[in-house]
Amino acid sequence: MIKVSQIKQLLRDFRKKLFCDNKEQANINKYKYFLFIDSKVPNIIEQIYPYFYKGFFNKDKVVIVYRHYFENIKYLKRAIKKYNLNSYCLINLRDIPSIQNGIWFYTHNSMTNLAVINKNVYSKHIWIGHGDSEKVSSYKKIIRIYDYSLVSGENAIERFYKYKIFRQEESYRFIKVGKVVFCSVLPDKTIGKVRALLYAPTWEGPMREESYSTFHLLKPTMEFIENIIKKFSIDTIIIKLHPNTGTRDSKLIGQTLKTIKALIELNKKIIFVAEKTDWVYPWVHKRFKGKLEYIGKLYDLDEYNFVAGVTNISAMASMIYAEDIKTFVLYDSKIDVQARVKSISGKKIDLQNLSNLDSDILFKKKNIGSLMDYEKDWKKLTQENIFKEVVKLIEKGGSNAN
Repeated sequence: MIKVSQIKQLLRDFRKKLFCDNKEQANINKYKYFLFIDSKVPNIIEQIYPYFYKGFFNKDKVVIVYRHYFENIKYLKRAIKKYNLNSYCLINLRDIPSIQNGIWFYTHNSMTNLAVINKNVYSKHIWIGHGDSEKVSSYKKIIRIYDYSLVSGENAIERFYKYKIFRQEESYRFIKVGKVVFCSVLPDKTIGKVRALLYAPTWEGPMREESYSTFHLLKPTMEFIENIIKKFSIDTIIIKLHPNTGTRDSKLIGQTLKTIKALIELNKKIIFVAEKTDWVYPWVHKRFKGKLEYIGKLYDLDEYNFVAGVTNISAMASMIYAEDIKTFVLYDSKIDVQARVKSISGKKIDLQNLSNLDSDILFKKKNIGSLMDYEKDWKKLTQENIFKEVVKLIEKGGSNAN
């Protein structure tokens, strides 16, 4: 009689043969650098691809090791093929490869990351994330499991000290790489004269306690945006939603559509930036169709002059501010997790108290300290060369090693 365990093993082997054992599977033992992903999000490759596009990760030298899920495997494999990336598929934890002297990078936290670390004790494990912000997700205690963390600068390091994630004696575990960790989706430079406003709101977060969205405050949001458009003589509005918008709380889909409708009514050219795998894309396209111009990548819009950016407490705030674009961060002071954020990239705008805004200081650039810092003389290096220096530093033993 066949046992249940044997049936499970047969199903696992069949699934592995069908989805993982094929010519697309990279020869894992020929590589030294790995990017691990455990996510069911359909557009997960799109979210981390800027690291490859900007040159930090080399397509030929870094393998994406990902866990198979039926929910997103079709989209994930399509994106890997589209960008010509090397990949290695896992069905379950037993398939995690054991690599000697490898270097593993992690952009998203998951409990499976710990399993990878445990099976690769003779490798180094590096947290890089996919953006830097004052969100709770940027300073969770799970980050301690990694050997080193790549950070944007002293502000990020001080955040870890403030929330007691690390002690100051552990400063050697931080490697300052400036703009690299922003995983920027913005153009490297803009050459156009068309004055554009970038509207890039964040999503509702993985849980209610971590929501930094302000979609629910449509009226004050539009009041503020109209004010910005007039003051800066904006010609075009570029909308870049977080790709996960609406995945946890479906109410945001309706709120998003209402916001886009209100933006269209401003009678400006509207460009909607999104991949077709973004959760809210089908609803937007079905509702507005020809009323919007659609484009897949924000960094392809280098013919526009990004005069200002409106976002929420999110990685987009740091990303926009780092490009010396006037940055406005909308928040709701009645939501505790948003109200308690004090230090931030750009100017905080409380949508509950717009009438209290002082227009004289609203548009003054604010010094927020060391948002971007680099190790040694790395500031002028390309991202490709920063990667090489990071590897040297890791092999040497950290940023304070002699």
